[in-house]
Amino acid sequence: MRRILVSLFLIVFSASVVAQDKPNILILLSDNLGYGDIGIYGGGGIRGAETPRIDALAQEGMRLTNFNVELTCTPSRSALLTGRYAVRSGTTIATPTPGLPQGLAPWETTLAETLKDEGYDTALFGKWHLGASKGRFPTDQGFDKWWGFPNSTGLVNFSRSVGFPEGQIPKFYLLEGEAGKGVKPTGEYNYESRRFIDESIQQKSIEYLEQRNEDNPFFLVVSWSLVHHPSIPHPDFEGRSTAGRYGDVMLEHDHRVGEVLEALDRLDLEKDTIVIYASDNGPDRAEYPWIGDTGPFRGYLGSSFEGSVRTPMMIRWPNKIKPDQVSNEIVAIHDIFPTLAAITGADVPDDRPIDGVDQSDFFLGETEKSARESVLFFRGNEMSALKWRSFKVHFQGENPHPRETDIDRMWTPKIFHVEVDPKESNDITHQGYLWMFSIIRQLTLPFQASIEEHGMVPTGGEKPGPGNVQMPFGRSFDSEEARRAANK
Repeated sequence: MRRILVSLFLIVFSASVVAQDKPNILILLSDNLGYGDIGIYGGGGIRGAETPRIDALAQEGMRLTNFNVELTCTPSRSALLTGRYAVRSGTTIATPTPGLPQGLAPWETTLAETLKDEGYDTALFGKWHLGASKGRFPTDQGFDKWWGFPNSTGLVNFSRSVGFPEGQIPKFYLLEGEAGKGVKPTGEYNYESRRFIDESIQQKSIEYLEQRNEDNPFFLVVSWSLVHHPSIPHPDFEGRSTAGRYGDVMLEHDHRVGEVLEALDRLDLEKDTIVIYASDNGPDRAEYPWIGDTGPFRGYLGSSFEGSVRTPMMIRWPNKIKPDQVSNEIVAIHDIFPTLAAITGADVPDDRPIDGVDQSDFFLGETEKSARESVLFFRGNEMSALKWRSFKVHFQGENPHPRETDIDRMWTPKIFHVEVDPKESNDITHQGYLWMFSIIRQLTLPFQASIEEHGMVPTGGEKPGPGNVQMPFGRSFDSEEARRAANK
């Protein structure tokens, strides 16, 4: 009996020691932030709203200038947590619309679930946007705790629209919950309460850090509502910028990020914590012209242009990642899962395609090159663009004007050199670049093969089934048809 007790003690003690050796992880995720909004990315003061705290974070680690996300909020958040293109997970359609099938399938393995298996305590405060029904809340997907809102902040505008059928559309609520205990409403999320949301996200995140279990590392996602429209600053920040309400909310956002980072320092957690700051996509055009800035790029949320899919991203890990680094190497939001898994010793699922790549050697200075040189972009179940090295290929015609969202079929893809032409305005396809069509097939064929083999989760579905993705240079690629053809 004594030997059994000693053995159990050693197992528990060993697990505790292993957990304590792992870094804490803090992800600060902005919503609809423009590449050119932050001072160190060319915005800040010239946009009427200084961002000193986020600028300082960027100088304390590595700042990426070629960080790629998906076209809209839900796909990017899905990619962050699964390491997979959202088209595989049935999450390419943004999820603010009540009543539609939606959300991240419980079948998917999330970063939170993977880190929990490694002894991490997990929490998310703020926006979820990956499902609003039982089985699809954060506390069903690996997070121990959650407080926030399941859908888009834009929903608070519904009741202010002309002709809104009061009483026929359910109200929207802030929710909170713990794993295994479900979620419950904790107040209405409406136009009036919207201005106080990020103050609450900040407070709850800091309280979590203060009350954490010091025996375990933590994985904390602070998912801000800012700077998503409607731009309604907290009263403490109203009128403080010289750029109207959008400038005011940028000042507030910088302040709130800084307060969480200062809490890390005050609690002596800074050196043991990996901090990642990024945005889920570029700026929305809803309140044009009082919106985020895309810097040297063009295009807005929902577009495949760089202004939508290239966002700020910085990573800090004192004594591990050298400070004051800037890199234009291609990195994607899908890479965060396998990179953090590699750093923490966690297992990446091997029963499904993972599109992210391990960037730990790149971030830690073991190599100057990123582990990837291409990214695919999808709109719904259709490939819309592809980036390879310094080239960008568009398969759909898009109107980049801030007040238009036209998408057209094109007779032939358009090729741009995004370093020479960051606004993607000069098509070079017929200037000697038809050889790129061969590169396109080299990059798309493996993806097609993986769809054939593994299928896709349908929107609102439970698990993968036969998939259908519209790829360049051909008809819809139907995995069931491909299987039948292969068996003839």
